[in-house]
Amino acid sequence: MLLKLQLEHQMFGTPVEKLVLKVLTAEALLLIAVMKMAVKRCIKHYLKAGMNLRKSWKILAATQLKIVELCENAGINSTKLDDLIAEECDEECDSTTKDTNSRPYPAEDNFLQSFDLVEDFQSFFDNKDTCVPAIKDLKQLKVMSLFGYGLFHLILSLIPPTVLRVVNLLGFHGNRYLGLTSLRTVSKSSPNFRSTLASVTLLWYHLSLRPTFISNSQLLVSGINQGEKIIDQTLGPELRDTWITLYFSGTMTKLQGNVEGALELFQAAAVKAAHLRECKLMAYYEIGWCQLIIWNWTQASEIFLDLMAEARWSKGFYGYLAAISMGASGGSVAACRAILAGLPGRIKKTVNIELDTYCSRKSEMLASSKNLEYECKLATLEIIYVWKCLTLSEAQAEELIQAVDNRPQQLSPSCLAFSYLLAGLSWKTLHNPHKAEQAFKISDTITQPDQRDNYITVCVLSEMAELYHQLGQAENSILMAERARTGYKGYHLENRLYNRVHNLDIS
Repeated sequence: MLLKLQLEHQMFGTPVEKLVLKVLTAEALLLIAVMKMAVKRCIKHYLKAGMNLRKSWKILAATQLKIVELCENAGINSTKLDDLIAEECDEECDSTTKDTNSRPYPAEDNFLQSFDLVEDFQSFFDNKDTCVPAIKDLKQLKVMSLFGYGLFHLILSLIPPTVLRVVNLLGFHGNRYLGLTSLRTVSKSSPNFRSTLASVTLLWYHLSLRPTFISNSQLLVSGINQGEKIIDQTLGPELRDTWITLYFSGTMTKLQGNVEGALELFQAAAVKAAHLRECKLMAYYEIGWCQLIIWNWTQASEIFLDLMAEARWSKGFYGYLAAISMGASGGSVAACRAILAGLPGRIKKTVNIELDTYCSRKSEMLASSKNLEYECKLATLEIIYVWKCLTLSEAQAEELIQAVDNRPQQLSPSCLAFSYLLAGLSWKTLHNPHKAEQAFKISDTITQPDQRDNYITVCVLSEMAELYHQLGQAENSILMAERARTGYKGYHLENRLYNRVHNLDIS
């Protein structure tokens, strides 16, 4: 439809109208590329995604040049236009900190009502007879192109290494700093759906994505501070009670270590998003995670069972989380085994991505386990750990050490290795680095018959690298980090662990 509209306006419409449609086309191509990379992970679709990215980039680059040309035709210096946008952003920032009614968004629970597309584009189509665009239209067009430009660079800078090689072959790369700067400019511009969407994108980057690939605590705090600033300055006080603000406030609170406070915010977000199905499910997912993090296995199981029934996507993953939570709680063994036994068939009907493969194989192993409750507890803690959400109190650390000491006799090599990894983390929590090192070494010596289970060894080596760094043993730290980065391939969750392994805080 978008391409049809563009063709219709190639011969009709003002230059600004044509550029508006070109920017929309570039954004559509960009989002199509992202969906191809996310959903259909094979070389064929990576190449198609790369071509769409290239088309999007060409359109955005041509648009930038055309804006400069329009500025010259209108007698406006393009640098002055950038200055006007910057001034507008500064004024917008100042006004949001001083005036609670500065942004004309409705203070209602439906966040999407702030996306008034008709109002955003109406000014471009009001004056069809004019050939010289007004400075206001040029400013808005510039902001539109900056949004696409920023989104392009941010997405390109975050794609997995496999896809990145394909993209580099096509002759371009992403600059994360430029992407974030462009999106920050858009988020502070005159209020419209793009400024709000830019703010949400920045919140997603700083609070949801960034914590998954950094190990440096200072960088994590910096991301939290950025998120807090965006919520206070760009979303504004009048959106304080909408589901999107409550959702990201909950994410920020969880990162700060206050899981109970985050749980309350996510529950409030779920209530606000009651009539927005996918938004409500996002909040439910975070509620389930909070219950997992604080070891409320029964409540977590109930949430994930609901998600498995209601969600359109990731049913296999939700089913796996529901089953291992149910098993860890000591609930119905028959129900837990039934869910686990049915998951491989359910997952095979979906896209065969990394997470699906992991959940399918783990489900088959657990369904036939003779120590179901113990191994389900290990599986829940493994998921929490790999997702970088495992924080242990001293009481929990002592409980885990006792559980490892009293473990069942017949454990698979992967479960045994992970139990010693947990013991090492527990000893670190209890400030006993010597015993932590011993536990990590035992875990490292356990050979995994299947290379897919080497993700545990990679995690152990990463923990040892950080432990040696804290102990001042730089040579051992570098050796462990190098083994983790280059010693193993083809293991489960390799893409998820890639950033953790390659961004260890040992410098």
